[in-house]
Amino acid sequence: MNFGELKTRLKKGDISRLYLLSGEESYYIQKAEEAILNTLFPKGYNVEDVQLVDGTSLSIVDFVGMVETVPFFSPKNVIIVRDAIMFKAKKSAENEAAGKDSAKQASAMEERLYKLFANMPDFSIVIFELRGKADGRKKLYKEFSQHAQIMEAAPVKAYNIDEWLQGKLQEIHKTMDREAHAYFVRAVSMMENIPLGFLDKEMEKLSLFMGPEQKLINRDTLVQVFSDMPEIYGFAMNDAISNHDIKKALYLFNKQQEQGVYIVPIIGQLVHFVRQMWQAKTMLKKGLRDKALGQAIGVSHPFIIKKIIRECQGFSEETLKNAFLQLAECDLGAKTGRLDNAEVEGVIISLCANNK
Repeated sequence: MNFGELKTRLKKGDISRLYLLSGEESYYIQKAEEAILNTLFPKGYNVEDVQLVDGTSLSIVDFVGMVETVPFFSPKNVIIVRDAIMFKAKKSAENEAAGKDSAKQASAMEERLYKLFANMPDFSIVIFELRGKADGRKKLYKEFSQHAQIMEAAPVKAYNIDEWLQGKLQEIHKTMDREAHAYFVRAVSMMENIPLGFLDKEMEKLSLFMGPEQKLINRDTLVQVFSDMPEIYGFAMNDAISNHDIKKALYLFNKQQEQGVYIVPIIGQLVHFVRQMWQAKTMLKKGLRDKALGQAIGVSHPFIIKKIIRECQGFSEETLKNAFLQLAECDLGAKTGRLDNAEVEGVIISLCANNK
């Protein structure tokens, strides 16, 4: 299950004695941990209510002992095992998890562990956390999954960012108009790795900036608050080129460098933009539209597809082809230390000047 499904179960009172929170998106693992603890301790909890354990050095003997020990200062014995390498795919991780247990004891203790999973004490709840994918082929995982709730925190991409966004908007009691939503999704699509933790903080900042009375987020407000993100500068530069705004595009090109962004990824952003415009224009000539066009150019979100279709018609094929070739030369020059930034500025100017 994903984070949304886990939250739904918790709201319904479906609480397990065993959890495994695994996956590449640490943001969701952290949020899931918070959601479980808030459900277990609705009035708040103290440090002594939760035991934090390092899974890389935890032996099975010690773990079983912790689970079976009756708590003295709290009605619940809540144990969080961070970096639970016992669920990893590598055999070495399994050996490490055995810790101080001898080779002979390990097999017997694993059987004891399986019995513990099947008969957890009423007072104990264990949350295993693993940054990375768990190995579903292992016997340990199979035995565990029969008695536990398992959440997989998959990386978030532009095409499925809406699930996170809608949840966050509900949390801060805001809504987004159509233009702001399209801008947000397109900006996120420019990010190689989507930093949910950072986006979360930016949305909190946006909520404070707007205040409790203003509920609707418009495009101008979103741009104003998100303007400090280097990724947004790159997206905004491409957006300015789409609008044929030479002054703004050049300003944003230079602003990225002032922020310490290396010239090669800036050129890469421009190459991606020009290639996408060129591909979309070619697909339109072949009669492809909407979803079919999006599949051809590797874009799935309908807002982004419509925006690309509208923007690409503002450039001639010849301009896009020349810009692509010039940017290839700029990229080579940047990587060999022979690039003059004026060459990149020249490409930007040529794109902005072409208003077909």
